[in-house]
Amino acid sequence: MRKIIIHLQHNLKHKISFWKLKNLKDIIQQHGLTFLTILIFVEILEHVGGVLLIRWLGINVHEYFNAFLPAPFLMCFHWISAPIVFFIYMKIKKK
Repeated sequence: MRKIIIHLQHNLKHKISFWKLKNLKDIIQQHGLTFLTILIFVEILEHVGGVLLIRWLGINVHEYFNAFLPAPFLMCFHWISAPIVFFIYMKIKKK
């Protein structure tokens, strides 16, 4: 149980540290504005879209999905949200 709590604390600290102004400036200097834009949209998609999707599943599919509502805040879904946002960004920019 202790390992789970430590893992959850680490994930929450990582997600909160992303939004610090110093961290965002470092990302712009290191990777450029395009990468920062994609990264911010990935985070928004994860935390807003993930919660809305799980809530929709809880209402329309089965009520047990409501148990997963805190999942986007405790787990990292970059593996699915980053490719989606990157594909949309490239379609908009026509590159």
